[in-house]
Amino acid sequence: MKWNGKQIKFFIAKKAPHLFLLALLFFISMLIGAYLPERIPLHWNRGGVVDRIGSKNELIFMLPAAALLVFAISVYAESRFVLPSHKMRGFLSFLQFFFLVIFFVAQTRGLLRAENVWTPFERLLAIPAVLLFAYVGGAFEGAEYMSLFGVKTKWTLQNREVWDRTNRLAARLFRAAAFLMLVSIFFYRWFYYFLVIPPALSIAALFVYSRAISPPPPNNPGGGSGDGGAEK
Repeated sequence: MKWNGKQIKFFIAKKAPHLFLLALLFFISMLIGAYLPERIPLHWNRGGVVDRIGSKNELIFMLPAAALLVFAISVYAESRFVLPSHKMRGFLSFLQFFFLVIFFVAQTRGLLRAENVWTPFERLLAIPAVLLFAYVGGAFEGAEYMSLFGVKTKWTLQNREVWDRTNRLAARLFRAAAFLMLVSIFFYRWFYYFLVIPPALSIAALFVYSRAISPPPPNNPGGGSGDGGAEK
């Protein structure tokens, strides 16, 4: 498939979160790597003892390069094969971003260890949680009716206006939840509360909101009572 300028611009706009995360991954790796010694520990055994030492370039470039390769292969597959509808394309884009987040977390942990900064691994879980919630919030804001990405309740699926209003609220709530989850990194004692409660409250609020704004069902014209029944 040969891309023209318009297709390239569309791709950049569509994959902006992915490209930003890739650029951030390379930038952080090279920035921190510039202050590392040439030989650094690269692996630790279960007891926390270093069992392999190597070049810092391996740490700086190996995982970012692997992330770039995986992303490039998936984009090539996306351009070569015709996917049925926007739903599958949206799902593939979500998977691409998810795997980039995994690479980002693994690289962050490796860089922190190389600097002798022992951050509990569960704190790093806030990074993919924040990124994923921010990404999902952005996807919900402009979600097409009945698309793969969207808040699907009994009431949003029955009414387009309810769908649009609920998904606009979802975008704001998920971004707010992402911010609170980011805050959890700095308040370790409250880490699990910040990580679990905001998403749970957001989901519950969307369920209640979609029900509250849903129009009442139409009256049954064949009820057999009222004026219609009298006229018969």
